[in-house]
Amino acid sequence: MAANEQPSIILAPDLFSSLIIQQYSKSPIAFHCYSLCKRRIELWTNLSQGGKWIAIPFTQQNTSNGHYEYSLLLNVFHLPPGKYEYTLRYSLELEFRDKNDEFCWSWYGKPDQNGTVCITPYTTDAPMAPSFASVPQLKFVAKEYNDVAHLWHFRSQSDGPAQFTLGKLHHPMHRYVCLIQKGSTWLTPVTGTTHFQGRNANEKCQLLLYQDTERGDIHLWLPVCQYAECYLSFGEGGSIKFHHILGKDAHLLIVSTSQKKHFAQLIQTALGYYGACIQQVSEKDGILLDTDNILLNKLGYCTWNAFGQDADLTRVKAALESLKEHNIPVEYLMLDDGWQLVSENRQLAGFEADTRKFPDGLSKTVAQLKSDYSYIKYIGVWHALWGYWNGVDQAFAAKNKYTWSLNRQHHQEIGIIDDPKAFYNDFYKFLRESGVDFVKVDNQGSFQELSSSNGQQNIALWDRFRRAMIDSGDTFLSGHVLHCMALTPHVLFDPILSNKRKSIFRNSDDFFPEEKESHPWHIYANAINALWTAHYPVIDDWDMFQSDHPFAEYHASSRALSGGPIYITDIPGKHNADLIYKLVAETKHAGYTILRSSQAPQPTFETVFNNTMNAQSLIALHNLHQELHYPNECPKELVTRPHYGICGFWNTGPHEKLAVVSSGLFCCKKLAMMPTIAYVVSGPDRGNIVLLEPSCDYQNDDDSGSIKSVSSNCSNSSSSSTISGNDMSSTLPIWKQSHNTSTTTNMMARVSSYGSTLVSVSTVQCAGLLSMACLGLTDKFNGNVCILHTSMVQYEARLSCPWYATFEAHLSHRSSSCGFWVKTHESLRRRNSRIVLVGLIPGRVRVDGYTLNTKDWTWCSSNGVLTVDMLAASSPSDPMTKSDGNGFHNDVFVVQVDICKA
Repeated sequence: MAANEQPSIILAPDLFSSLIIQQYSKSPIAFHCYSLCKRRIELWTNLSQGGKWIAIPFTQQNTSNGHYEYSLLLNVFHLPPGKYEYTLRYSLELEFRDKNDEFCWSWYGKPDQNGTVCITPYTTDAPMAPSFASVPQLKFVAKEYNDVAHLWHFRSQSDGPAQFTLGKLHHPMHRYVCLIQKGSTWLTPVTGTTHFQGRNANEKCQLLLYQDTERGDIHLWLPVCQYAECYLSFGEGGSIKFHHILGKDAHLLIVSTSQKKHFAQLIQTALGYYGACIQQVSEKDGILLDTDNILLNKLGYCTWNAFGQDADLTRVKAALESLKEHNIPVEYLMLDDGWQLVSENRQLAGFEADTRKFPDGLSKTVAQLKSDYSYIKYIGVWHALWGYWNGVDQAFAAKNKYTWSLNRQHHQEIGIIDDPKAFYNDFYKFLRESGVDFVKVDNQGSFQELSSSNGQQNIALWDRFRRAMIDSGDTFLSGHVLHCMALTPHVLFDPILSNKRKSIFRNSDDFFPEEKESHPWHIYANAINALWTAHYPVIDDWDMFQSDHPFAEYHASSRALSGGPIYITDIPGKHNADLIYKLVAETKHAGYTILRSSQAPQPTFETVFNNTMNAQSLIALHNLHQELHYPNECPKELVTRPHYGICGFWNTGPHEKLAVVSSGLFCCKKLAMMPTIAYVVSGPDRGNIVLLEPSCDYQNDDDSGSIKSVSSNCSNSSSSSTISGNDMSSTLPIWKQSHNTSTTTNMMARVSSYGSTLVSVSTVQCAGLLSMACLGLTDKFNGNVCILHTSMVQYEARLSCPWYATFEAHLSHRSSSCGFWVKTHESLRRRNSRIVLVGLIPGRVRVDGYTLNTKDWTWCSSNGVLTVDMLAASSPSDPMTKSDGNGFHNDVFVVQVDICKA
């Protein structure tokens, strides 16, 4: 076998990885290996005293589905600071080897391709900011710190030069990621290693995030300025330049932390300081804006990648007819670029639709489409912020008595309305009267490229357009606006947002279906951009995708975690309905809605700092969900509702990779400190399930709080009880007593070449001899987000009850595959002077009070997975009169699992 071929063995962390660990770290380095056959596997490394190369064997962890899993926990507490390396060697299949034969080793990876581990000197000192004493143009303003990070604020001198050199970093840099301006409308991530090698001096860096090799600290540099441009650039030899506009105060915020788990909070800390101390805006405490019930709850269809600018009534009808034939549960339609009446020089020539494409005009077209395709409840239209790509036509402006002026963007003539308030009042009033429900506003950043006025005038004009569009959108469209090509510093630092509902902003450049290299990049760019945009009161939009496409599941799985709208742009007749139904599920009264997380996902530390795209490694994202707290429960301060996690992995390269999941991955102590169950939702290992121990990384956290068990004494049921006094089971925690399920701190899951894998994590609840967890809808990508509330009641033995306990789950959606993990623990009990073995099994399942036939649910005793077909339940005689006592009787599905003695 060639050295660069590994069809049957995978290592994590792979050989592209470069780890930084502080001396005397109590957490061992965890290595994991997957093999299709049984082998002897060894880590070949100089992670030893004196740097001597040694072989350290892996331990076989699990064997399932014809493959073998190995792990190695390597304690480096005793090693001195320095740079170390590792690789992997493995034997041939053991069953073909005579026990007296010498091992014949093969090497993993390419020659001279080793992973690296840098151990930095131990220190308890706080991170230090670079000194700019030799840079007179930059003045120190303030220093602040909290439990997470240290922040330094510097301000440029308003009478200083427009650009000046800050010098080099005062410590060696390991790896960095920065967001640079891509034209006038986007931010895009770029990554690298030491000294910014290969960076273009003309790139405008708006955010720099890096880790140093001196101590392993993580640092953020954020240049900010109100109403003017301000950015960094990189020069020769690793020097950094600061750019700003003369006469304007510009600022540089540097935030540092020594804790890797806090890296994502550096941006939140910087933006919080910027708002409070530079913008000096007061927070709108207590004001909770509604989410967009059109774009965020329902699946949508957009015409762009299906038809481009050639969209017309015939093509739109063909698309809607195809969606109807394939039973695709779309409820809104977005008419993208191509519907408007425009002049030859690409300027808006009227509010009305182009009658060559839509002969009856916009109003009748909208009414006809909603009538002929009754499943389409909402229709939206696209337009550019200044009208069309090159603005507004002069004749149209004169006809409507708008003051008009000619401007230039590069080589294009741009027609600008000088009074955008009047323009948008008329435009959006016309759209509302035409039955339009929402708009997509594109090309929002191009005002800064206008050439016939100075930068300050451009920004003032830009803000007038933004304000007019937002105000008219609130007035006529109830704030249903999707913002696009607006990922630019001025919009981010000085947002103008709706007062009606949370604004939706595109989080990256477009979906490009024909460009293979763009698909991993699209997920990566959204992941990195979310580090910034997640801290704004907006909802990220990861753009449309096509369901019948080689990368369809790659995109669909990422949209499931994105927290934003989900809409497709399928060519008529080309749909993957099975894939689409993994994104939505049926509700009681609102039809099919999206299974959507309530916030943006967070990339892992390795995704941000391991040069993911160049190394063709894994993009890893995670998101969280917490159950609701019901009014009749104990106070929130006394009980913690269970948490759930969903994590996704996207392979950016042509070789299979290994994903590793632990409860600590989610950076959530309330999830990490509880026993959890991990379930592979999608990918090659779909259906695998592993019980995870609490993460040791959080055990000693001072801020852990008192995590209460869900099965605490807060239950108001008089029939509940603790374990019976004559129980002779082990004193180990209940979740550890299973003889069938192996307990580990990690789960391994494969990720196919240019493929994706999703893993859900659920909190385990315990009562007596029983451990249970709700997995949510296991046939959906984000199926645990529908879990609203769970509870478990254990019945006292003296009561004449045939059941040992009842687990109840309240769900917002239903499907044919609602999953539970049920693990019963055999116990020795004394009966009539005899010791007998007692076990528990699921005995009855009810959905909304209806008892399911045993053929409608299955329980696998070997892995503990109970699968319930919720669709098999008949409707109660009068469901509208039934209530669960918490005000959710109209919208919640209630699944009850009764456990009996075997």
